[in-house]
Amino acid sequence: MKFFETSKYHSFKKSTYITLRWIGIIGQLVAVNFVYFFLNSNFDFVTSNIIIFLGIISNLYLIFIYKKTQLSDRSAFLFLLIDILQLGFLLYLSGGITNPFVIFILIPSVFSSSNLSFRTNTLLVTLTIIIIILLTFNYQDLPINLNSDFHNNHYFYYSIPTSLIVALVFFKLFCNDLWITI
Repeated sequence: MKFFETSKYHSFKKSTYITLRWIGIIGQLVAVNFVYFFLNSNFDFVTSNIIIFLGIISNLYLIFIYKKTQLSDRSAFLFLLIDILQLGFLLYLSGGITNPFVIFILIPSVFSSSNLSFRTNTLLVTLTIIIIILLTFNYQDLPINLNSDFHNNHYFYYSIPTSLIVALVFFKLFCNDLWITI
């Protein structure tokens, strides 16, 4: 049995995925540039924009080079992996788990739960959980100092990654079939 199933049941429309990725990329660009230019915050602005630029390049690849209208299970895994890693790096550069946008790290895995095979989705969920755990303990501080409140109250600090992981597992276990039937 192949690790990545190639089935008509485990693919999704490329144009929909590209549109969703553009929305995410534009949101990332707006957030990073707004914080840097308008809030005058000091963080790794250049690296953050390079990471976003890599997302733009991968989306342009999907538009101009990847000719199929549907993304197979394997192709979708690779692009969702890029999305998860890109978000993980951006969150690392901007506060890790204390960044208010950390919830967006769940989106690629939740999206995969409704469109991809069980194995592929399980891999993406596992990777997302690992990144959430890494971002809990390893990150660069937020551009504005909100971290001290989180570190002084461990209950709230550790409740963030715990809630993200519980939500991710919930979507994986209970919503997979629900998305298909709706």
